Amino acid sequence: MDDDGVHWDYSKNSNDMFAGGSMLVSSKVGLAVGILTVVVAIVCGWWWHYVLLKESKARTSSNKKAPLAPGSLGLPLLGETLEFLRLTQANRSAEFLNRRVAKYGQVFKTHLLFSSAVSVGAPDGNKFLFANENKLVQKSWPSHVKKLFGPNSLMNKTGEQHKHARRIFTSFFGPDGLQHFVPRMDKMVRAHFLQFWEGKDEIMAFAIIKQFTFALAADLFFSITEGPQFQSLERDLFTLSQGIAQLPLDFPGTSYHNAKFSRNRFLCTLDTIICQRRKDMEEGKVSSQHDLLSVMISTLDQDQDQLATNEYIKDNILMFLFAGHDTSVSTLAGVLKYLFLNPQCLEQVIKEQKEIAIEKAGSSLNWDDTRKMKYTWQVMQECLRLQPAVEVGFRECIKEFEYEGFTIPKGWKLFWHLGHSYMSPQFFPNPERFDPDQFEGLGLPPFTYMPFGGGPQICLGMEFACTKMVVYLHHLVLTYEWSMVNPNEQVVQNPLPVFQKGLPLKISLECTFSFNLRILQPKCSGVVSLQCYLLLLELNRNKFLSDNVHWVSQITIC
Repeated sequence: MDDDGVHWDYSKNSNDMFAGGSMLVSSKVGLAVGILTVVVAIVCGWWWHYVLLKESKARTSSNKKAPLAPGSLGLPLLGETLEFLRLTQANRSAEFLNRRVAKYGQVFKTHLLFSSAVSVGAPDGNKFLFANENKLVQKSWPSHVKKLFGPNSLMNKTGEQHKHARRIFTSFFGPDGLQHFVPRMDKMVRAHFLQFWEGKDEIMAFAIIKQFTFALAADLFFSITEGPQFQSLERDLFTLSQGIAQLPLDFPGTSYHNAKFSRNRFLCTLDTIICQRRKDMEEGKVSSQHDLLSVMISTLDQDQDQLATNEYIKDNILMFLFAGHDTSVSTLAGVLKYLFLNPQCLEQVIKEQKEIAIEKAGSSLNWDDTRKMKYTWQVMQECLRLQPAVEVGFRECIKEFEYEGFTIPKGWKLFWHLGHSYMSPQFFPNPERFDPDQFEGLGLPPFTYMPFGGGPQICLGMEFACTKMVVYLHHLVLTYEWSMVNPNEQVVQNPLPVFQKGLPLKISLECTFSFNLRILQPKCSGVVSLQCYLLLLELNRNKFLSDNVHWVSQITIC
């Protein structure tokens, strides 16, 4: 958002964000470099592909080792990447999986993002990978993704380095750390709805939710929610994200090249913020528990090791900021869609949140309140099943082994796809239907549902994500009613799920409980005492007030 209150337009082409002298490189030079790069890659690819095919045939004919898994390595160098990216971006990656499972079985080989890979089935394959983390396999991301997030980020750490870093960050992302920040989340959610929803008849929900999740993460991570630094970080992170699910062609004009440029500029801005924070902490102006940045600086300095460098902090702030807001955007937007299409589920969510609101009597939510939102969480779980933020996970083979009768060579990638189990009637009856009740209790077999991964590498920020989303939904369902302008709007991947038309919603105040956000708004038309407010709550609890009483939405506490 700029100084005039205008939001950054996420629908703009990423190239438009880089209009400036530093990005105006000669198109002819760029084209020549691009052509040369492609030619060299193809030549090397033919040779390399020939070696792989020869190795595959040798293993198949040998009696000493099990054969490689059935499947196809596709085109030289590119393998089957183009088809995989095309279907993924169209939100149809399950088609890529299903075609090969039908032809080869659950375990098959392919070639994606310049690496040979083997798909494992679910849930047995998922269990195998997580149980053998750091023994036979290690977490692995495509090399260009590793470069974008930096060598110091937690996502690029394995083994003991990962364990050590995870212990440090748990002091913020674990329940003990997060519970102190729930009232702060609650305050920001209230302000968000008053600023971006209040008085509107129609909104572009995806962009508004994206602005909120970024602002919340920026506030809790380094306490910046507006101004030039905020705007610069927001723009650069968006452009960086556009280079993830792309071929890593690094020459001017490509998404990956722009992403690398944005990473560098993002880190420069962060460097300024970190240096100022260190100074403020030394002078006693900011506490060691003020936000994630303060926690990192104080904890890492106490360790007195190489982790206390600005480079380490910057890479991880970048990673957490990306993971801490983009994945939540797609989930929250998906929840709005599925609740609108399933009004009976929405009624149950509203009922649950009303009970909590009556108990709170207008005070801020806390950690214990969020733990009571069980059905709301089931709704989010079901949304993550039907519209997962991340569908594919990779591991790298660090020691040759056999799996399901096939040899997995060292250096090959192994990947799981959530569609193996998420859309299987064996685990989810009527898998196409939205049914939050199937998450009630502990009825699902292990390793069939993994929205946050699993094993030692399970998502560190899952409690952070869940908490901010239920706080958001608490205020939303008690304050507004909404309907989708385009109920059949398509979802694409770029690199995470994105509503193709921005999820336009028609909105109106939810009559009975819309005062929930008006408690601190001085311009409300009616002013009542706290005693009167509590009386209205009690009347509503005993159903003396009709759900159609409009004036209840016009009160505030004096």
